[in-house]
Order: sequence, then structure tokens, then C-alpha cells
Amino acid sequence: MVRQQFFVEHYWEVIIYYNADYSLLCHIVRDLKAAGFTKTFVKDVFYNMYVENAKAVTCSSTKDRISIVIFNPHDSKQDYINSIVHEAEHIKQAMLYAYRVEDIGEPPAYTIGYLVSRMWEVFRRLVCTT
Repeated sequence: MVRQQFFVEHYWEVIIYYNADYSLLCHIVRDLKAAGFTKTFVKDVFYNMYVENAKAVTCSSTKDRISIVIFNPHDSKQDYINSIVHEAEHIKQAMLYAYRVEDIGEPPAYTIGYLVSRMWEVFRRLVCTT
């Protein structure tokens, strides 16, 4: 399991777990609880990820300006890339909602590009050998 943390300027914190390892569940739970998510919410997230084997989940708190993303291992690079873009979109949506920014034009487009490029920094090390 790999943990990535970054900030979108001073506006938003992003924590991402790639290839979640449920033997290290305490690390993910710590971040979710620190972000203000309830015990019941955390249990629901892990039921979906561990029991239902969802590919990924994004948990965002617009109040605390944070998103936590958890990725399960994927079957292919292409499938993982699809999930990264999908979850980056959820982060972008939460950010725009929190700051009351309309989802049209250049700012949202640059935001999704920034999020995916930051996620790519870690993802490429996980799957690329060259």
C-alpha cells in the first residue's frame, strides 16, 4: 500500500491510498476519523471496499476541505487509469461545491488536470517499469 498526500494550493488537502492493504487498516481509519468522518461512515466505506470489492472510493468533507481516496488493486493499468480520472473528478466536484464555483470553463479543467497529474506521479511508479 502506498499513501500520497498533497495540497491543492492552500485550498484543499488530498490523501490517497493506492492498492489498499487491509492489514494496515488502522492508517486509513486514522485519516478518515481525523477528517471528521463518523465511525458508521468509516464502517460503510470499508464494507464497500473490502466486502463488496469496489474499485475505489472518494470521501470528501467540504467543511474540512479534504478528500481521501482509497484504491483497491486493479486488474489492468487501463482500468486503474480510468479509476484515477473518475476519483479525481469526485475530488474536483467537492472542491467546486465547497467554493461555490460553477463547473464550466478553465478553472475546473485546470483543477482536474492538476489532480490527475499529481496522482500520476505516484501511479506511474506503481505500474511502470521504465
